[in-house]
Amino acid sequence: MFRQEALARGRYKRVPDRWETEFGRWVSDFGVPRIVAALARDPDLRVTNQAVYEWLRGHAPRPARAIALVEMSRGRLTLEAIYQHSREVRRPPDAVMEDMPAQGRLER
Repeated sequence: MFRQEALARGRYKRVPDRWETEFGRWVSDFGVPRIVAALARDPDLRVTNQAVYEWLRGHAPRPARAIALVEMSRGRLTLEAIYQHSREVRRPPDAVMEDMPAQGRLER
């Protein structure tokens, strides 16, 4: 079963915020197994599937791996996009509310 089919059937629950950033969309399109396989070619860059999912949860990859991801993406990703993802995902919900213009947020 392909990933998109599994998602459509509700087999995998995704936290939308993690997948809606530029980095999250790229990981979704490229695929976690392909990322792991590509990084495995260099013994210093090897990671597990779990490590990639940790990046999606907001733990930023180390610089050498982040650079490898930018190269792997062939220009679709930037270092800024990777580290911005980490900042956005780890940001508390109230901080997001404070950044919104007053007319765009609902009063509690």
